[in-house]
Amino acid sequence: MLSFFRQKGISNVLYGAIILAIILTFVIEFRPNASSRTASLSEMCAARVRGRCLDPKDFSSAYRVLMPSRSAETSRRLNIKRVALDGLIERELLDDEAKRLGIGVTEDEVTDQLYAGYVRASVPSADPAVAQQILQEMYQSYARAGLVSQEVAQAHFNDRDTAIPVDFRDPKSKVFDMKVYERQVRNLSNRSTTEFRAEQARELLAAKMRDVVRAPVRVSETEAWEEYTRRYDTATVSWLAVKEAWTARWLTGANASQADVDAWVKDHQKDVDEALADRLKQDAPKAGHIRHILVKLPYGATDDEKAASLAKLAWAVTRIKAGESFAEVARVTSDDSGSAALGGDVGDKTDGFVAPFKAAADALTPGETTAGAVETQFGYHFLLRDDPAKAADIEAKVKRSVARSLYAKATAVDASKKLADAIRAAIQGGKTADDAIREALADAVHPGGKVDKLRILPAPAGVDAGAAAPSKASADGGTTAAAATLPDKVFDASTDGDRPQVQTSSAFNRGGDPFPGLSPDGTTSVIDFAFAGQDGSVMKEPVRMADGFVVVQLKQHKTATRDEFAKDRDTFVQELVRAKRDEALSLYVRRLREQAKDDIKIDASFIQEAKVDGGTGGGAEDEDEY
Repeated sequence: MLSFFRQKGISNVLYGAIILAIILTFVIEFRPNASSRTASLSEMCAARVRGRCLDPKDFSSAYRVLMPSRSAETSRRLNIKRVALDGLIERELLDDEAKRLGIGVTEDEVTDQLYAGYVRASVPSADPAVAQQILQEMYQSYARAGLVSQEVAQAHFNDRDTAIPVDFRDPKSKVFDMKVYERQVRNLSNRSTTEFRAEQARELLAAKMRDVVRAPVRVSETEAWEEYTRRYDTATVSWLAVKEAWTARWLTGANASQADVDAWVKDHQKDVDEALADRLKQDAPKAGHIRHILVKLPYGATDDEKAASLAKLAWAVTRIKAGESFAEVARVTSDDSGSAALGGDVGDKTDGFVAPFKAAADALTPGETTAGAVETQFGYHFLLRDDPAKAADIEAKVKRSVARSLYAKATAVDASKKLADAIRAAIQGGKTADDAIREALADAVHPGGKVDKLRILPAPAGVDAGAAAPSKASADGGTTAAAATLPDKVFDASTDGDRPQVQTSSAFNRGGDPFPGLSPDGTTSVIDFAFAGQDGSVMKEPVRMADGFVVVQLKQHKTATRDEFAKDRDTFVQELVRAKRDEALSLYVRRLREQAKDDIKIDASFIQEAKVDGGTGGGAEDEDEY
């Protein structure tokens, strides 16, 4: 054979190269797991940190160690692949810092850790809340895999201890056993014991560096007491809101004379003209379009709540029958905020609506409204089908209503503030909040006109109203049995859900939210008042909200005591120290990553979670890609 190659010379060298290439191709293409990712002859890295390659085997090991008992859903939900790679990158940066500071790890330290049955995994520290979630899931995963008990898992999580206790002992002798160690390492990381030991040495060095950052953090007695009082000093307030929507509905809109409106328009003619132009476009009837007014019902509404909602819708219908534009009434009444801004317009396609609404809308002819309320799971609806033939009449109605509507809304701010000031002064003078409200509203509330009771239309045959109670037609073919059983209710200023009403907050601390609707500045002012005022005192000024003004009275301020603090002190201080150390490490790691951002390169293919199969089934729930 040797003489053969000598005789053929260079041509035989070429043949040999071809044969070698075929062999290499065979080995690469038909190696174990060849179908998962085809390697190139160049170095493959899950990431590079300052030029150093994080080998895919390192990544695979970190992924396995982080979550030995996991599912595809858990991995996707927690983005475990990204967590594993970020942990490795953080480990490399911390190891560099440790070397810079002259901190090292001896062979004996690594041996002692493994002999004691501990392994480590780097959980990224940049976001303390996420780190805690991952750490808790990690220990629960070890508990599910039977590697630690639930009690040990919880204890290690509470201590933020990433030294995971994995038993390498013989079950009978209870001493370290090399065969058990090798088996556990192989199952846990899919690495040889030599490779695993090298990885654990790097993890131990990073852990030392984390301890260097966290260890100096302390909490002083003064700091602990101040935080304790911030959390456990509590206050409760009574509050009542004077909403601009209510004021515009029952004061500035209902009581304004035409002379008042005309005088205001003279000073705001440009605003009125612009609004009128917009309204004419929005409210002009469009062929086939459906408009509606919705009054919502709470889930599981009582008969009283249903009657109140039906009365509000009846009041809106009465306004329309009295000559107001359907679109303008929808704009200020409907609880469907999206369509209300468009004058109740929901377009000309009804296929996407719930069955009772669709059936009622499809039955309407141009210019026709429903004969009563349509009940769905959302509440009560009153519907209109646009009629382009009535465009001139609609335009006239819009022109009549726009000026008054704008006047009511514009003057409602000052009127709401004035009313809130009057209520505040009455409470400050010694009246109860309820009495103060009644006194302030006695001369101001417009009583409203006569409103005919609105019937609930029977649902068409075969159509379910959804969550609403099914309606049955009565003998007269109109009023339903459901409507007939509802109590009589009137919708006016005194029953309007937006009316000023006294409410009491839950107890809140200095970092809490006193009640909904406050701006950040409003929250700060209420908290400052609540923790500085005397019980029963009233804030000097009503607080501005997005939709009005709120009067606030301090109901109770409860102060934390030193005796209570003494009982909880040790546990409380431990919690503070833990949180403060988490934050210190977070800031440190974020700074390291920011400094090294140009020297970190990630192969995104390694952190892509398995995609959901869209419900076709197939893959097992347990996932083991690496």
